[in-house]
Formats: sequence, C-alpha cells, structure tokens
Amino acid sequence: MDQRTAKEILSCRRDDLGASCIRAALWVASKPYALAMRLRRWGYRRGVLASHDAPVPVISVGNLTAGGTGKTPMVAWIVRHLTEAGRKPAIVMRGYRAGKAAPYAAPRSDEAELLAQLTGCPVIVEPDRLAGARRAADGGCDVVILDDGFQHRRLRRQLDIVLIDAVEPLGFGHCLPRGLLREPPGALADADAVVITHADEVTPERLTELRRKLAALCNPSATIAQAAHKPVAVIDDAGRLHPPTDLTERAVLAFCGLGSPEHFFESLARLRANVVAAKALDDHADYSPAILAELSDQARAAGAEIMVTTQKDHVRLAHLAVPAGARIWQLAVEMDVTAGRDELLGRIIGSASRR
Repeated sequence: MDQRTAKEILSCRRDDLGASCIRAALWVASKPYALAMRLRRWGYRRGVLASHDAPVPVISVGNLTAGGTGKTPMVAWIVRHLTEAGRKPAIVMRGYRAGKAAPYAAPRSDEAELLAQLTGCPVIVEPDRLAGARRAADGGCDVVILDDGFQHRRLRRQLDIVLIDAVEPLGFGHCLPRGLLREPPGALADADAVVITHADEVTPERLTELRRKLAALCNPSATIAQAAHKPVAVIDDAGRLHPPTDLTERAVLAFCGLGSPEHFFESLARLRANVVAAKALDDHADYSPAILAELSDQARAAGAEIMVTTQKDHVRLAHLAVPAGARIWQLAVEMDVTAGRDELLGRIIGSASRR
C-alpha cells in the first residue's frame, strides 16, 4: 500500500467497506502500542527508566506524529541563531537508514547531508544519541541540537521543542498504526515549546482552535509559537540561485518524496507556478535511474519546461545521471517564525547556556 492510499484510509477520506475493516483492525492494534508509549514516558518521568546528561546543553527538536512537520528547516533556523549568538552547535541525529558513522564523517542520510549543507556545522549520525552528544562535546561543540528527539528520553535535554503541523496536527486522532501519532497527545505536557508549522496554510479560525487544544495539552509555562515555510530561492540545474518568483507561470513537473508532500505542492501553487504534472513518491523515496527516466518522460509528455523538487529530494538523487534534456531545479525554503519568535528564541539562547 502506498503512502497516499494509507492516508486516505486513516483519514476516513475512503469510507468503503474495505477501508472501514482496515481501520477497525488498525484501531485494535493501536491500543497496546499507545499503552506501551504511555508507560514508557511515565517510566522516564518517574525515574524508573534511566536518562543521562550530556557534557553540554541539549536542545531537542521533535514531533508527535509520523511524517514531515518541518524539523530540518527548524533545526537549521536554531543552528543559525545559536551561531550568531557565539555558540558552537552540533547536530545529533539517528539518521534515516543510516549506519554508525565516525565523528564528523560524511552524513549517510538525506536529512543529515542537507543539514550539513545548510548549516555548515558538524552533523553526527549516531543511533545512540547519548554517545553522539558526547562525541560532539569531544569535538569542541558547546551545545547539541537533537534532531527528532522528542521520543528519545534516554538523553536529557535543557529544552524540548515539538513541531505540530497545522494542516494535520494530531495524526487523525489515533496512535500508530490506526493514525499517525507516535504517542498519545498527553506527551505534550513534557514539551517546553510547541511550534505550529505551516500555520499560514489554515484559516485563522482553525489556527485559533488548534492553539486552544494545544494550550490544554501543554504545560502552562510552555511557549506556543507559529511558523511558516518560506521559499527563499530556486536553485537551477547549474547550482545558480534565482528568486522564487522565477517559477511564476513557468510550466513545471513537481515531484517529491516527503511525509507530507502536499505542503511542497502548496508552496508551488502560492508562487503561481504552472504545475502541469505532480508526482508524490513515498517518504524517503529511493531514487533510481528508472524513476528519473519515468519522471523525465512525464515532464516531456506534459509539456513541462523544468522539473522542480525539494532540497531534501535533490540530495537523494544527486548521485544519479539526469536523463538527456531533463532539467531539475530545487526549491529552497527556510523556517519563518511568525508568532512567538522572541520568546522562543530567548528560550533557545538561554537553554544553550544552562546545564
């Protein structure tokens, strides 16, 4: 089952008998998982399960749901501001499909390689995040950004930031596998800050209602901020930067392999690109010459002048030869914190100095 079909079933957009039976079975399977996650978090809260300090302050960026919420641009935003404040940050991450890596070795996952390109700071790919934080400190870094760390309770952190997608905020209301929640929403009580991403893609009424729900779930002292993914440039096939408006009215084939591909397509629509064809692959798609050839054929048949993808996707396909005549451009985006910025930034800078 592909990612799009799965979401249609989980969200109840498909309401036929077969989809209903699948949802019922997944609902049953989600109950023991949700219980296990509640017990796990309770164990860490009570000290039944051991957590450990790193030699340097740790700032965690994570989410409550499976799929893309914008962790990569958020981590890059934090690193940029910490660097401007005189800190020496390093990023520690599990790394999708990544094996163990030597200290400061070339990253082995798409997120790691992209973050290395965007930030220029050390990126340590290490399944044992505590060991990764220690290696960061040994390498001279004075603060660690833990990528995708909300569920990784073994490593203590000075600040816990959770990202919530405004469009699909609570994973269709159920834990995996019935919904997209990695753990029940009550886990947000451990968050020090919540950032509602893609806040510009929903109505003010929906945003107000979401903020109300999150305030009820979070600790009263938690910061609730809002952010948008801001297109800042288009990178052509020769690596040259163009303003995002260069896509306006240009015939493009858009493609990506993300957890939430609709956000990418929405960004192109807002830039008024003429998307003559769109292709959503599964998250972390394994690009191959055959896939690129198929995309190139679709672009040619649809009359697309260029193909446009995300920076993360481009990292995954950069090692492949582009079919003759095909042009692949990247849309570069940055996190733009539009509400609660000063409070969030103050907590980030303050936490980087606190043990």
